[in-house]
Amino acid sequence: MVCVHKQSAVIILVILLLVTCVSTFAQDSAAPLQSARTGSSLAEIRDKHRALLVVFRSRVVDAGGGERAIIEDVLKADPQPKGRFRWVHTQIARKLDRYKQKYRSLFPAEGLADADYVIYFNVVEFRRILDTVYPYGELFVIVRGSPEELKPPRVVWRANKVLFAGDAIGNLIKELKAVRGEG
Repeated sequence: MVCVHKQSAVIILVILLLVTCVSTFAQDSAAPLQSARTGSSLAEIRDKHRALLVVFRSRVVDAGGGERAIIEDVLKADPQPKGRFRWVHTQIARKLDRYKQKYRSLFPAEGLADADYVIYFNVVEFRRILDTVYPYGELFVIVRGSPEELKPPRVVWRANKVLFAGDAIGNLIKELKAVRGEG
């Protein structure tokens, strides 16, 4: 009787392990599909080095996934952050500066006309945890359009979800390193 209980416990454990492995594999294989579906590809900015960092809270809600309204909002925005957004801008800029110093493949742009692409952090909320404020939001990489080639401005990369600003820019830097063959 004890042997039967041990065997059934082992069988249940093996089944749970298999279910966990299959669900993990399904989630990992779904991530590239989600990224490909949204058209996210940093390969387009592999050889572009001038980036403009823009941080603000967009009043645009993108329910349809077209991102056209977000692009227009960013292109019309003042690149100089105001108020609390200046602090968020500084946090993100520090991480980008460390990347710039180490790999020399990213340079800050003075304005939109000078930039090859825009790194835009849309602040969704500020969370207070243990008397420390953490900015959360969405990160986008928007390539400027090219009228000569009839290419409109477009989002080439987007964070998969709303993240802490430091984590979001860390994910972008990790993907930039992979695309550019750095590190």
